[in-house]
Amino acid sequence: MTGDRCVVCGAGTHRPAHACARCKRILDKVETRRDASGGLRRVDAAARLRALAGSWRDGAFHCFYTSVCLIEDHSRWRDHRYLVFEDRIPGDGASVVVTCALVSRMKADLTEDQFKLIVTELAKVLGGGTFDQGAFPDQSHAGVTRRPPA
Repeated sequence: MTGDRCVVCGAGTHRPAHACARCKRILDKVETRRDASGGLRRVDAAARLRALAGSWRDGAFHCFYTSVCLIEDHSRWRDHRYLVFEDRIPGDGASVVVTCALVSRMKADLTEDQFKLIVTELAKVLGGGTFDQGAFPDQSHAGVTRRPPA
C-alpha cells in the first residue's frame, strides 16, 4: 500500500485504498470469458494489477502488443482501442497483459508465438505472397465440448 497514491498510476486516493477509482474500476472488471469447459475463467488479481501498472506510461494505458494508447471509457467498449485483459498463454490468468480489444479478438485462444506466426503469414498474403498453411496451430482444444454462455 502506498497510503494516498494509486499503486497503478500514482493518482491521489483515500488512505485505505491501494488504487484510485479509475484503476480500481478497471481492475474490478467482471470476467466474461469462459474456459474450455464453458465455466467462467478465474481472475488472478495480482497479475491484473501487475499488467495494468506495466501498461501505464505517459499518463495513459498502452497496449502490450502495439503500444497504442488505450481507451478506458466503458461507454466506448466497442472501440478497437478499448482496454481489455488478455492471457499471453490462453487460460493462464497469471500471464495476463493489457491490450486493445481488436488484438484480443484477433489473438483469441492462440499463444503469443502462434499469434505472431499467423499475423506474419497473413502479412505475406496481403503483400502478394502465399500463406504457409503449416502456420495454423494444432487444434488441441478441438475435441473439447463447450457449453453455450449462460
